[in-house]
Amino acid sequence: MHPIFLHYPIQVPTKQIQDQPYVTFADQSYYYFVIPADMSERNALELYTITTHFHQQGWNNVSCPMPNVHNQFLTTIGKEKYMLCYAINDKDKRDEASRLAMFHQSGFTYPYQPSSMNSYGKWKDLWTTKIDQYEALFQQLYQQRPANPFLREFVNMFPYMMGLSENAIQYLHVVEQETQFNESDQPAITFGRYHNQMESSFIWCNHFVYDHPVRDVAEKLRGYMLAEEGLAAPACRDFLREYLTNQQLSVFGWKLLYARLLFPVHLFDFMDQIRSLSSEYPDMEQVMENQAHYEENLRVFFSQLGIDQREINSIQLDWLQNVY
Repeated sequence: MHPIFLHYPIQVPTKQIQDQPYVTFADQSYYYFVIPADMSERNALELYTITTHFHQQGWNNVSCPMPNVHNQFLTTIGKEKYMLCYAINDKDKRDEASRLAMFHQSGFTYPYQPSSMNSYGKWKDLWTTKIDQYEALFQQLYQQRPANPFLREFVNMFPYMMGLSENAIQYLHVVEQETQFNESDQPAITFGRYHNQMESSFIWCNHFVYDHPVRDVAEKLRGYMLAEEGLAAPACRDFLREYLTNQQLSVFGWKLLYARLLFPVHLFDFMDQIRSLSSEYPDMEQVMENQAHYEENLRVFFSQLGIDQREINSIQLDWLQNVY
């Protein structure tokens, strides 16, 4: 038996079925997850109210925190804090894009504004903070001795990353002046980073962020844009078609989506990856090839999707138009 169950007034499930991504138990009715919780009790309470809302909307596969015998959602085991969450493994037959659109629509109806996970309208500040953090890391890598050839090559690319990031912030500043909105521009419950969570058996509540729904759409498209086929890939077109069938984007939404794709989150992720390595570095040539595909997909983004840039008054980015 896991020691966390000593703190909960439930019949202890005896069947542990997996330990990744979280230690998981099951009985005849529910799955239980022991989730590490680096948050405050107030934040955990917010997650409880959000996940209860989703259960009421029929999303029973969302992990929902449980109160312990002290009516608290965080339980300390040793030096670590955990949440015990439960869910039901519902089999949803809808495609991924339709599920994501419906998930966002359920999130629109959440009646409160979370204080601990609210990123809506805050991208500019969040991106500026991220740039400052990574500039400090850049200085650390730049001064590292002995000089690793791979790190030197990556350090040479860093000013390019900063240029892309500043450009995305400038673009976002202009996008925020847009006045053509629709109901899809409300804040919703989204994911900190969308990685096909709608295709998983369970949806982890500790991944939630309160934000504009294009946050998730952008991260889904980003993976396609790093490949040569890009936005023309049948899977990409199918995803967008199904999502937009259920959830239309406004002029503001399309521009906000593009702004998020301009910000090179994938390169910052790559920087995190190499920071943790001491050998067997990734193929830098592949990274640069992927980025070349990405720039081309940014350049043709609206035309590939059949969107008239004049109709939505899209901003032409000169540096992209002059890539080739």
